[in-house]
Amino acid sequence: MRKHLFLSVMLGLCAFSSMTVYPTPAMATVTQSPTIKVRGQIVDEQGEPMPGATVRVKGGQGGTITDLDGNFQLEVPGNAILLISYVGFKEREVAVRNRAIIDTIQLQADDQMLEQVVVVGYGTQKKSDLTGSVAVVDAEALKQTSNSNISTMLEGKVSGVQVTSDGQPGADPTVRIRGVGSFGSTSPLYVIDGVPMGTSIRDFSSNDIETIQVLKDASAAAIYGSRAANGVIIITTKRGQKDQPLKVDYNGYFGMDYIPKGVYDVMDADQYSQYIGQACANSNTPLPSGYKLNSETGKYHFQDDTNTNWFNEVFKTGIRQNHNVNLSGGGAHNTYNIALDYFNQKGTLEGAGPNYERYTARVNNSMDTKFIKFQTSLVYSHSDQDNMGLSNASEYVQGLYGDVTNILRGTLLMQPTIKAYDSSTWVLDNLVGIANNFNYDAYGYGVYYDTIHGDISASNPLLVNNLLQRNTRVDRFVGTGSADVDIFNMFGFNSKNHKLNYKINLSYSKTFCKDFTWIPAWVQSNRVYLSKSNERLTKGSRIYSDALIENVLTYDGTIGKHHINVVAGQSYEEENTDLLTGWGINFTEPYFLQLQNAANTYSESYEYKHAILSLSLIHISEPTRRS
Repeated sequence: MRKHLFLSVMLGLCAFSSMTVYPTPAMATVTQSPTIKVRGQIVDEQGEPMPGATVRVKGGQGGTITDLDGNFQLEVPGNAILLISYVGFKEREVAVRNRAIIDTIQLQADDQMLEQVVVVGYGTQKKSDLTGSVAVVDAEALKQTSNSNISTMLEGKVSGVQVTSDGQPGADPTVRIRGVGSFGSTSPLYVIDGVPMGTSIRDFSSNDIETIQVLKDASAAAIYGSRAANGVIIITTKRGQKDQPLKVDYNGYFGMDYIPKGVYDVMDADQYSQYIGQACANSNTPLPSGYKLNSETGKYHFQDDTNTNWFNEVFKTGIRQNHNVNLSGGGAHNTYNIALDYFNQKGTLEGAGPNYERYTARVNNSMDTKFIKFQTSLVYSHSDQDNMGLSNASEYVQGLYGDVTNILRGTLLMQPTIKAYDSSTWVLDNLVGIANNFNYDAYGYGVYYDTIHGDISASNPLLVNNLLQRNTRVDRFVGTGSADVDIFNMFGFNSKNHKLNYKINLSYSKTFCKDFTWIPAWVQSNRVYLSKSNERLTKGSRIYSDALIENVLTYDGTIGKHHINVVAGQSYEEENTDLLTGWGINFTEPYFLQLQNAANTYSESYEYKHAILSLSLIHISEPTRRS
């Protein structure tokens, strides 16, 4: 929703559209109507299979792409409508109508798309003139959904492009264009306003996007070299219009990430007590001391009135919001565009994360003289990300004893007779044997005792997701400038049939990252704990810098019956990486989280410099088209 702002800014805040988002697909499907597994085949007008066609549910989440034979398989609600799309073909809607097998679906070519003008490296071309595979993405349609990352917006929107993410706020997704490449990184190259930005654009705002194109085949390497081996995503940002007064636009929303309640039918304390009692009686095993049999009623009950709903304790309603103010305009020979963007997303888990916050500021300017066009761009972004402590904990928690389960499993398996929070667990000496060597044991979170609660194979997700902390802060600056010179015009030679242009591109970017990870010692039970010797604080700094110089000479002309286009380019890029990591093990209590307070400290550093110089010459000659 876009509105003009003057005094109406505050009114716009009241008009935000609310939405309910189900971030966990497995839960979202539970709330839908009964699902069925649908199979079908996508073909073109000649009946040939269409591999890589996109199949998604209208108004829903999830989707798939067809295989080499054009076949697809997808689990959808019985009343769903499928949206079938492929680059260069008209999108088609197909109603499922509770059919498990859908007749062959034929797509028709979209001739109008061939006249689209796309950005390809050093210039632009009509899609009808392209020899490579290029997908033009509707940027405005992408903005209809809430996403913290530009890459995530492409999910299910472009055939042959696969986007996967762990779903955490601010997470940098994995993007694959036509499979996995063989050159080091498998991520595509991102190019913003003609400047290569590497393989991540997490720190840029989606509200600044004007157009998006995806170069999907080997032709992209003709300009960008081996960096484009996995495809190129070209993004142009918004700019002002000439001869336009100051225009102020505001775009914002406020939404919620809601975890449905009552999806899983779990037992309460009374039901679980009966289950434990009956199981012990049937197996002729001793009853845990925390459970007793009431001889008068014949029912089992726990020693106190504890009745924890773990689902309600662990999950909460997440909040996300985005606010963007854009100022644009221009005179007879200049344009300007200033954008300020704020994005914030609070995750759906109680604890240290996941959360994500980002500030972005962008300034775009252009100026024209008689034969020179100047363009400049300045971008600054700051992001703060709290990662989920309990993800795959075993991947980064060394020395862990027992099983720290994932969030959902731990939530479903924790006994309702165990307290979520228990002040008595600050000191567990003489209560849990392994805790004798600890001063602070469970930090007031509920634990289980083998003799009282019995044998369980889960850990308190509240304890782990609060104690384990992972944070990343990123500051990124990008400055670019370009000059485009009409050489013939500069020397007073004007011709409709011949054009000769020289363009120089300059850019510099620097990124500062600070990483923080804190893993304290804790006790869940005699069988699940992290010992003091493995307690770990990690602090790291990462600095990335990138400088680029490009020179491009372009000739475009008509000689006789032939149209000739020649592009000669030179590019020099230099990348520098500096990494410094320090960690400390075993801290005195109370905790002062500085590396010097650790019993043992370690550090390592890494420096990397990479420079690339490339020269290219592209020549295109074709017969002049007759109208």
